[in-house]
Order: sequence, then structure tokens, then C-alpha cells
Amino acid sequence: MTRSSHDLSITQRFAIALLALFAAFSGEGTARAESDASVQSWRIIVPQRAAPAPATQTYRARRRYDAPRPRFPDDATLGLTMPDFSITAPAPPDTARTKIAIIGDSLAEALLYGMEADPALKAELLIRSKTVSASGLVREDYHDWPKAISQIIAENPGLAALIVMVGVNDRQAIRVGDATLEPLTEPWREAYRKRIDAVISVAQAARVPLVWVGLPIMRTPRLSADVASFNEMARDRVSTSGETFIDIFDSFADQSGAFSATGPDVIGDTVRLRGPDGIHFTPAGQRKLAFFVEKPLRKRIGERPQPEAGASLAVLPIQPSVQPSTTPAEVSLPLPAATVAPISIVRPRVDIGEVRSLTSTATASTLIGRQTKPLDDPATRDLFDRGLSPTPRDGRSDDYRWR
Repeated sequence: MTRSSHDLSITQRFAIALLALFAAFSGEGTARAESDASVQSWRIIVPQRAAPAPATQTYRARRRYDAPRPRFPDDATLGLTMPDFSITAPAPPDTARTKIAIIGDSLAEALLYGMEADPALKAELLIRSKTVSASGLVREDYHDWPKAISQIIAENPGLAALIVMVGVNDRQAIRVGDATLEPLTEPWREAYRKRIDAVISVAQAARVPLVWVGLPIMRTPRLSADVASFNEMARDRVSTSGETFIDIFDSFADQSGAFSATGPDVIGDTVRLRGPDGIHFTPAGQRKLAFFVEKPLRKRIGERPQPEAGASLAVLPIQPSVQPSTTPAEVSLPLPAATVAPISIVRPRVDIGEVRSLTSTATASTLIGRQTKPLDDPATRDLFDRGLSPTPRDGRSDDYRWR
């Protein structure tokens, strides 16, 4: 019993000494860890997670579709940066390009950017523009479009076409004299049609072909319904006057006919076409807008009255020629200037094979009444006249006779 008590006291003493030594060692290590950076602390510090930056989206309505893209910063360190160079194609002179004019509001400005982004259109068309972002046909006191159109036509003689795209700001009351007409009422619609007719009359008085581009579908259902009404009135007045109306309302909608901010671009890739406001276009949308206008515009330009073919031909005088004759004095004199006519050169047709008449020849309605001779070969005659197959030969694939 005494030995057990003695042993227990030794064990307790050893444990106390070990704990004291561990405590001293731990305190020294902690002090060294706090003062010496090379000693790792026993404390685990979890780094705070950085809060994500708020998602922002910047839309630049005036950004060009052909704007240069930013270069990656690590290209220079990897040796992938190529020197800046540009290939400048010789631009055709202004006299060789077809002159057109684009007028309207901010959507007409987007159409202008989309057409200038196409190198082929830019090289072919000389575009003159007059756009006012907040304008429309309602506020004549703010901007008088018939007067502005007359001015741009006078400043640019020889316009091949006039493109008008306006109406997105026209959900306003119209003042006619002392009366104020509420939007989209029947008196308002009548006054709005007259203002459309005023624009058409200015273009037709100057004999400039008019191309009216309708408005696209909008994100807000109410605005989209009002825009559809504007398009209906413009289509009615423009088509009645014999001019061209381009409807793009459903061109920027999805398969169900609803608004869609994304869609296929001019090369088929699904990209964002409309801006965050649901009204304007992204650079890809501007290019697609110009794509829908390009074909009707080319057709209308091609329908312009061209100068007569004879007016562009040079009148070549007939030179005197000496005719072989027994009398040297007999010389054919040139014709008077009044009798000189343009000379048309007719090139001979090159024979490229058998020539057959395009007119129909007399044919028989039945095989009995044909005019051709009967076939001499009995096997061919049996096949085509009587419908009998030829006798199979031994070993051929159509020989089904049992042997």
C-alpha cells in the first residue's frame, strides 16, 4: 500500500513536470511566432472571401460595328503581338458612287452606322445623313422634317434614294392650331397621316425615290403596340403614293413573335442585337438592320429612270471610201451631218453545237399516230412498242430459267 502511494506520487510528479515543460515550451514558441515571421503560428487564419463586384453592363449606342477590339495584355509578353498595319484599298471617287441620304431619329442613326460598317456598301454608296435623336413628326416646333428634307435634297443634287426612319419619339400629343390632339385618337391619326404625306410630297416634288423603313418590335408591350400602329399608318400612305415601305417589325422577334434581345446576326451566329433599353440596337443589330434595308434599296435604285441608250453612244461619222471604178473621179462623199446616226455593232453568233428551234413541232397524241419511222431492230421494237423484255442470255443476271 505504501509502495503504491509512493509510485502514484512519482507519477503525479512526472506528469506535473511534463505539463510545466510543455507549457513553457508552448509559451516560448508562441512568443517566437508572434515576433519571428519564420516560425509558423498554430493559429489558422482563413482569408476573407472578397465580395463580388456588382454586375454592370455598359451600352454605347454610338459604338461602331467595325470598332477595333482591345488587345490582350499578355500578348506582348508571349511575343504574339504583330506590328500594326493596315491595308488601304483605293477608294472610288465620289462621282463613281451612288449618292443616297438617310434622315430620321436615333434609329436612323443606327441604320447609318450599320450601312457604313459594310465595306461593300461603303465603297458603292455615298451616304449623306441628317439625323436628330429626339426628333419625330409630331413636334414640328422642335424639328421640321419636311423643311430639313428639302434642304438636304437641295444640298445634294442627284440623290438616288432618300431613306426615312422616324417615329420612335412620336407618342406625344399633336397641336393643330389651338387644339391639342391626344396620341392615337382618330383626330391624332388623321393629323399624323398628313405629316407623313408632307414628307412624301417633298421627295416626290424633287423626284427622289423614297424608302421608308418601319420601326422594330420593342420590349415594352404598350410601346410595341403603338409602334405597330405607326408602321400601319406609314405603310398605308407610302404604298398608296407608290413609294417603298420596308417592314422590319417581325425581323427582330423570336419564333413566337415576341420581343427578343438576342438572335442570329448577318452570318448566323446568335448574338445580342438590342440594347438594354429594349429600343436601340447593338453594333451587330445595326448591321442586321442595314442587311434588311440593303436589298429593297438596291431594287429601288435600279428602278430609277436611266438615260436613253442612244444618248450615251458616240456618233461616228461615216468616212469617205474610194470605190473601185474605171473612172478615178468617182468618189463616195460623206453623208450630211443631219443624216448621221449611231452605229450599232452586231457581233456574229458563235456556233456552239446543234441549233434547235424553240417552237413546238407537230407531235402525235398517241403512239399509233406518230410520224417517225418504225424501229428496224426487232428487239428494240418489241421493247418500246410492245413492252416485251428481250430474251435472257445464258449466264446473265436476268436469266431465271431452271436448268
